Amino acid sequence: MSPVELRKTTVSSACQGPERRLYTARAELVLAMPDHRPLAQAAGFAPDPLQRVAAAMAGVRSEEGEQADVVLDVIPVSAGAVARRRRVLMRRAKQRGPQAFGEQLGGGLGWWEALVEGLNGGRRPGVRGRAERVPRQVDVKEGVGKFTPGQQVFAVQLLVRVIATHPVRARARLNQLLAAVEVFAGENRFRPVGPRLPWWRPYSNVWWRRRSFDRRLESGEFAPARRQWVTVPEIAGLLKPPTIGCTAVNVARCGGVVPAAPVGLPTFTGQKDVVPLGLVTGADGRVTFGGVPEAGLLFGAFFGKSGFGKTELGLLQAICRAYAGAGVWFLDPHGEALARAKPYLAHPAIASRMWEINLATPKMSDRVASWNPLAMEGRRSEQVQEVIAAIVGGLAAAQEWGAYPRARSILSNAVRTLAELSLLLVADGRPDLQPTVFQIKSLLMNDAWREVVIEHLPPEIAGFWTTTFLDYSRDALPTVVQALDRLDNSLSLRAFLGSPRSSYNVRRAMDDGRVAFVCPAGSGEDELICSLLIFDLFLAGLSRKDTPPGLRRALWGFIDEVAAIDRAARDYLAKILEQLRKYQVRLMAMTQMAMRLSEVTRYALMQNQSILSSTAADIDEAKFVTSRFSHVGPQTINHLRQFEYVMSVRLKGQASSPFKVRGVPIDQALADYYNPRGVPALEAAIDTNLERRSVAEIVDRLRTLDDDIAAHLAVRGRPGTSATGPVDRTPGPRPGGEVVHSWPDAPHTETDVA
Repeated sequence: MSPVELRKTTVSSACQGPERRLYTARAELVLAMPDHRPLAQAAGFAPDPLQRVAAAMAGVRSEEGEQADVVLDVIPVSAGAVARRRRVLMRRAKQRGPQAFGEQLGGGLGWWEALVEGLNGGRRPGVRGRAERVPRQVDVKEGVGKFTPGQQVFAVQLLVRVIATHPVRARARLNQLLAAVEVFAGENRFRPVGPRLPWWRPYSNVWWRRRSFDRRLESGEFAPARRQWVTVPEIAGLLKPPTIGCTAVNVARCGGVVPAAPVGLPTFTGQKDVVPLGLVTGADGRVTFGGVPEAGLLFGAFFGKSGFGKTELGLLQAICRAYAGAGVWFLDPHGEALARAKPYLAHPAIASRMWEINLATPKMSDRVASWNPLAMEGRRSEQVQEVIAAIVGGLAAAQEWGAYPRARSILSNAVRTLAELSLLLVADGRPDLQPTVFQIKSLLMNDAWREVVIEHLPPEIAGFWTTTFLDYSRDALPTVVQALDRLDNSLSLRAFLGSPRSSYNVRRAMDDGRVAFVCPAGSGEDELICSLLIFDLFLAGLSRKDTPPGLRRALWGFIDEVAAIDRAARDYLAKILEQLRKYQVRLMAMTQMAMRLSEVTRYALMQNQSILSSTAADIDEAKFVTSRFSHVGPQTINHLRQFEYVMSVRLKGQASSPFKVRGVPIDQALADYYNPRGVPALEAAIDTNLERRSVAEIVDRLRTLDDDIAAHLAVRGRPGTSATGPVDRTPGPRPGGEVVHSWPDAPHTETDVA
């Protein structure tokens, strides 16, 4: 009889060629000694007793159909059954009498002496008035063994099965597992049942045991070969999951223990005042779709590896906030989020509020939105200072102008001049002639055009250009021009910033609850435009001081890959986090690495966050996050699976304990809103909402804007001045490719602008 059974099951694969036969080896383990003799108790879990079991399974070729199973079935034994077993053992110990060095003391009773003693009321013949000899305590303990009062006892059934592609492999793997179980050997140990001859050891593979073994293994039937009772300390090493002391690489690890979701965490069912998080497990074991109350959520920090769900969670929250009627501003550096979100936003409730600012490399026929930071249409003269702060602050931050005060001075006066010019043109009924940021270069480099402009402005503005500007050295101007050249060299930015009238206005987005997706990727100057956009967001939030607190509509800002934008935004992200709470601007920042953020931004984010979330992260990043989490270690964060988060949220004014969240993709959470057929209608609505025009139309209009402004000012005239015709804003070329720029009273040739 073969010690290994040939199974009928076969495995075939294109890469494996012919079908493979599989062989099975079985063994049922029982206690070798009487069950009251204890196994070795686990003396700590270092090394982990499962280490040997895992090592024995490491060589299993699962891809070829091999398998190794160690199945432990456990049933609690009632206290009454244990007490009865203990009484039986005590009687046996009593009958054996006191023991000393293996020899019985005082001799035992024969059957006749026992009968006479019973007839005499328990007195032995010839012994008058002497009490019955009681076994010593050590003998009672020896007899009872591990079944002392108070111990929880379990009946166990331990089955081991190995399936392999060769009978020798099956027997070898089975013997390795049997050897691994020897770690539990003490006064007692586990041994396999069945024939155990030196030349033949089939164990439970013999025909009279095989059917019962397979039935119990597959069905869970509890019918061990003999009674075997154990206590918890004996089998604790088999009941627990592998610990950190089990260093085998073929062990599935949970990554550590994370507390259950906090009591009071709302269940998200689509409520307007609840922001969704994902699937959470409560203390009662129930899995629900958790959320966090909107009122307690101001700023959020989301960290973790790329592709692990940060953007997906941000999209889910942004879309839900949009359907709740709140304003949404989503800065998407790569443009992928908007493409994924559009089919879920193609709904009449959103279409009238939807904005899209996409700066990917456009075709001349593409329709784009317009933003003119210099536009004064709908603004008062007192707001000129806000325009100056927005443009100068944004450009200076992106260009790191901290050490260039003259450049800031020149740019500030240029922006002020053109903003005043915009006010004048709007008053004349010509908002279509308002200068753009590209006219700053014309003002600085084209003397004739500048003279035409300053003739129509107040003396205090014109005085800078006629006096102070002449005193600046020649090396101050290229610093300003360089930033303007960068804008001018991008077709995307000429189309977005080159229209006199704005359709994009972030303050209007706040007040009207617009849903704006901004995608700067592809402009060629992502940092520059991101700096302008974020600084504009900051100033727009501050400007809401003119609105009573109760009337300020919430704007939910989401910034993906904030580490890439932080460098351009400088300290303004931190200022948003520190100052815009009272103006109902709530920012959710997503980034892979917190340590890549500037210290100012990182400290402000950690100080003001009301939701802290992390997916899997490098161990150094995990240490940074878990220093804010209680009861969660860096290894737990490091081993999170894809779309799993550990979060702490603010509930009732207090930060909750961290809990685990399983992310839900938007195609599952928002499946009822998926409407790809509605995307063309959504695009048409965006065209209407933003009055989008073709790139060719905007760029062609920008080419003639200088001349059109000059022509209007010439016709408009001014007391005491004569009208002038259109002027050429383009410097004249000279032989050799040099360009001559006219500098007041000091003409010079410049071949390289640093």
